[in-house]
Parts: sequence; structure tokens; C-alpha cells
Amino acid sequence: MFHIVPFPEIRFGAGAIGLLGEVLMERGIRRPLIVTDRGLVAHGVYDRLIATLPKDVSFATYGEIPENPTIAGIDAALETYRINNCDGVIALGGGSVLDSGKALRIVASQGGAVIDYLRDHSKIGPDLAPYITVPTTAGTGAEITFGGGIHPKENAPALALRSPYIKPDVAICDPEMTLTLPPRLTAATGMDALTHAVEGYLSTNRNAPVEAIALDAIRRVNLWVERAWRDGSDAEARSEMLMAALEGGMAIYMGLGPVHALSMAFSDSPLHHGTLVTVSMPAVMRFYNGMEDERLQGIAGAMGLVADADAGNRIADRTAELNAAMGLPATVREMGYDKTDVERMIDAAAADKFNLPAPKVPTRADYEKIVPAVLGG
Repeated sequence: MFHIVPFPEIRFGAGAIGLLGEVLMERGIRRPLIVTDRGLVAHGVYDRLIATLPKDVSFATYGEIPENPTIAGIDAALETYRINNCDGVIALGGGSVLDSGKALRIVASQGGAVIDYLRDHSKIGPDLAPYITVPTTAGTGAEITFGGGIHPKENAPALALRSPYIKPDVAICDPEMTLTLPPRLTAATGMDALTHAVEGYLSTNRNAPVEAIALDAIRRVNLWVERAWRDGSDAEARSEMLMAALEGGMAIYMGLGPVHALSMAFSDSPLHHGTLVTVSMPAVMRFYNGMEDERLQGIAGAMGLVADADAGNRIADRTAELNAAMGLPATVREMGYDKTDVERMIDAAAADKFNLPAPKVPTRADYEKIVPAVLGG
């Protein structure tokens, strides 16, 4: 038996941002707060969104969401929301902005402190401010998911935010909004989508329709991520990658695994999440190699690889090959991670709840081998 959870409403396609005004009217939003970051304002993506708003919509903007979501950023956005008497949230950006918007809609409606909801998800109720997401990266899947990670303080380990009530109401997925994404972020967020699809597909929370979607996401990333990285103006590649990201977000609904447990172990840093997970994936796939599970072979097949008993190693090699081809690092040390308490990293990875739906849960002894491999010299 499996339970198919409904996804948010999705508007997908080139020019879909033109539907924003219609969506606002449908949701009864007249005074939205737009949350975004400096880069999107500087590169004109924000202006393109503003141009679609009906003249009778009075909006406010908070454009200082940091690269990794923090309570301070959410609190500052909340102040803007309240000063302008806003009645809904539009999040324009990547995973940090989209996850910040999830926390913002809670405190804007229910009051209290963000940390209280991070510590106790049962405090999150159903009556939340309307929430529309507009992704500008192709990878996080945060435009449709019901979870996220928020850092209590800058460079402190992230805490999970999770509730079916916080998933967005509508996701407007327009590949034209991703055209200015720089090559390195194109690569990192695209490979993030791959890890979502792979770990969701391998989850013990079986769900046949979503498993098929996850395999399609794996196929799309394998075929299109390098092309999008090479030429950001390639509209076809951008569309394919935005669809892969959306499908990866759907795969997240089945749960993730050790790749994301490792990313949380290294989250006491300003390092980019998408890069952390793709750097972590080869070691986990090698750990899975030889596991009696035909789904490893399914992933290999979707990546155009030989689907045999060595599928885990083949997936690891292909992931590392894609990372290297796009200039992504091979280890966390190469990313600039300077922490030295390896025992803490091992303990954090082994204790993380992301491990729970894994088809083969690493023990602490397993992580004593996996963590140094991911960390590097």
C-alpha cells in the first residue's frame, strides 16, 4: 500500500510568469510580499516578475534573503510583511528564498518565533498565508516541497522545517526565469535535482507513479545538465532541466537518504547545498554497490549505463564524471570546508533522520569510511 500525496498546483512552460496576476486574483492576494535576493534584482529577473503584476496590486519587496536561509533573514522579511499589511507571499529565487518563504508564511499567520516551529513541527497549523513560488534555479525542487532547512544562525547547522501545511499553493515554473543562472549554479543545482531523484527512487517508501517520475528526472539531468551549463541561453536545455528539478521535487516526497544526511553533517558552513550533495553522492553509491535491489540497475539504465551488479559503482563514476566536466569539486575540502572534528561529522551523519528511508542504512562504522571519502584530504 502507498499513499500519493497531492502536489501543489503547477503552471509550467516558457512565459508562465505571465500568469502570475491571474494566480494572485484566484488566491485573493492583493498585497503580496515578494521575497528574493540581491542577485535576482541585479540581473533583472525581479523586474520581469514585477512587470506581470496587475496595476491594482500593491506589493512590497524584501530582497535580502541570504545564500543559505537563516532565521534573521526570515525575521527581517516578516517585518516588511507586517509594516506593509501584506496578505500573501511570492518567493522568487532558488532554494534559500523558497524555503525562507515557507517559514515566513508560518510566522506571518501564526505569530511566534521561527525557532519554535523548527523545534516542534506539530505547532504548524493549516491556516497560513497564501504562498506562490517562482523558481529561478533548476534543481532544489523547493518550489513544491513540504520541507526545508533553516539555519538558526549563519554557519550554524541547519534545522529541518517540515509540515504538509507549508507546501506552496502554486508553483509558477517558467524556464525563461532561469536563463541568467550562472554556469556554476546551473551545474550545482542541476546535480542537486539528480540526488533528489536518485534518493527518492531508492526510498523504502515505495510509490510506483513517483518512482517513474524520478527515473525520468534522472534521465533528463543526465542528458541535459551539461548542455545547460555550457550555454545558459539554450532554451530547450533550460526547459528540460526545470522539468527535471520539478520531478526531483516530487521524488523528495518519498524521502531522501544518506547523501542528504552527509550534506547536513557539513551544513555548519556557508557552502552551497547543491554542491554538497553531488559531492557526497559518489561515496554513497559505492556504499550501495552490490546491494540486492533492482532499483540501482534502474538508475543505471536511466543514466545510459550498463545495468548490472556493478550499477552502484557505475552511477558513482558517472556522477563524478559530470561533476568534473562542469568544474564542480570532488571533495568537501575542495569546496573550502575547514572544520576538523571528523568524529562530530560522523556522529551527525549517522544520527540524521534523512537516513531512515534508505534501502541500506549506513551504520556509524560505515560512516567512518564514507565521511572521510567525501571530506577529502
